[in-house]
Amino acid sequence: FQKQLGKRIESEIKKRGYASPYEFWIEKAGDHLSRATLNYIINGQSDVKITTLKTLAKLLKVKTRDLLDFE
Repeated sequence: FQKQLGKRIESEIKKRGYASPYEFWIEKAGDHLSRATLNYIINGQSDVKITTLKTLAKLLKVKTRDLLDFE
């Protein structure tokens, strides 16, 4: 589940025109979460808190449930 979620978030970041999650973090997410947290999420190495997931969804302008839809 964690790896799927990480890939989904990375895909949404790239869909928004960011070259990498790092670029997204610099331009958009740095005030909301640490770079390490984003890296752990993208690499599937972290259980994501719902509040963090909601923050990412808001920054990516998608619904939280869209990040969890793996079909």
